[in-house]
Amino acid sequence: MESIWLSQSKENQYPKITKSCKKDIVVVGGGIAGYLTAFKLSEKGHKVALIEAKSLFKGTTGYTTAHIDALHSILYKDLLKKSIDKARLYYWSQKNAIDDYENLINQYNIQCNFNRVDSYIVAEQEDIQKLKNEYKALKAIGEDPTFFAGTDIFSEKRCALKVPYMAVFDPIKFLQALPVNFEIFENSRITDVDFFNKILYCGDIPIRAQKIIIATNFPIINVPGWYFLRMYKSTSYAVSVTSNKDLEEIYQSTSESGITLRTYENQLIVGGLDHRTGRVDDINKYETLFKRAQTISRDAEITYNWSSNDCVTFDNIPFAGYYSKKSKDIYVITGFSKYGMANAMTASSVIADLIDKKPNKYQKLFSPNRVTPIFTFLKNLLSVVKNLVIMPLILPVKDYKSLKKDEGRIVMYNGSKRAVYRDEEDNYHVCQALCAHLKCQLKFNMVDKTWDCPCHGSRFDIDGNLLVGPSVKNLKNYS
Repeated sequence: MESIWLSQSKENQYPKITKSCKKDIVVVGGGIAGYLTAFKLSEKGHKVALIEAKSLFKGTTGYTTAHIDALHSILYKDLLKKSIDKARLYYWSQKNAIDDYENLINQYNIQCNFNRVDSYIVAEQEDIQKLKNEYKALKAIGEDPTFFAGTDIFSEKRCALKVPYMAVFDPIKFLQALPVNFEIFENSRITDVDFFNKILYCGDIPIRAQKIIIATNFPIINVPGWYFLRMYKSTSYAVSVTSNKDLEEIYQSTSESGITLRTYENQLIVGGLDHRTGRVDDINKYETLFKRAQTISRDAEITYNWSSNDCVTFDNIPFAGYYSKKSKDIYVITGFSKYGMANAMTASSVIADLIDKKPNKYQKLFSPNRVTPIFTFLKNLLSVVKNLVIMPLILPVKDYKSLKKDEGRIVMYNGSKRAVYRDEEDNYHVCQALCAHLKCQLKFNMVDKTWDCPCHGSRFDIDGNLLVGPSVKNLKNYS
């Protein structure tokens, strides 16, 4: 599974943490949010060290579809119900982020296929009224969208709205072209943080810091912050296919599990079909996306396919600020939903200004310490009870010998409950059945052949190697 961006990226080999050290500012997480934060702080004269668990950009950033878009499906109609000022401020946080990208690209003459494009939201039949409400919300906050009652999109007459001057780019080319005036460490997984003494641990190696920024997609520390009860993980899928059709626009659907479209050079990128991580609703994700691509480009052939994990907050606005009310030198960036490109730019500015004690108009909007409704805590808690409390107590009925080739399941293996995958060569890959994070019972993802946690979204390969946090440990392997 490789994305179109990573297939063309150059390998950066940076050293790993091998001994105890002291740093001024440590950014944990080498994705676009952490990297931009380290870049901006270093540009302001700070001494910064960026620490990545594996390789730069090979987490969520490397598996994006790379729309830089202020339109987020049908978000603004919901924000408008709470506050017109909040809806307007969030919209401008996204538009300003696009301008910030363009300014940096021009300043450093970065060749990253950056293009300004029109952005469309296309309504499913049952969502036409929702789209009309989104149109009204955008008008109310000062935007001037265009509404189409019926236009030819996806080879069908569809209802849609359009906003101009959004953008697309190649995020890896962009990031790798930025000047690096900060330290970078790869293959150095931070496994714990002492908040009181401001010490990070890379396994047994302590790293003392004056300020710490956790930008690891899903925060790796559960308390304080309680982010595991304030967000959930969502998995989405994408394919790139050969195409002779160059779209001059980007598209997204009103449906949460709908699709997105854009082109890149001679490729068409189709993404979407989201579901809560660990709860796969269909094993034919890539096939479905490919069929949709064929309705646009009949001679399409798949070149790459990939999936991504995104953190979703209760109000679909990111968390960027102090990790908790009592953690004034420890910060967090997370919760971008499906829109990490624009939000990463804004979040990095919020953190940089907080550290410099400068006002930022988005600080309150993005604050991790804004009030989370009690029903959100309860909803997230109840959604994990089954897999955190009930399922770990139930012994499987089936034995590992009942597995078919290319099948994974929680079964009995030599008298113990295990996560077992039987490969095409008839080999058994046997791991612990519970997630290494908080011990939720894992589920097998037949689409990507991974063990996924339905509680907090950690993912592991068939041999138990950690792919995606918040877990910081591999699964025990019993093969």
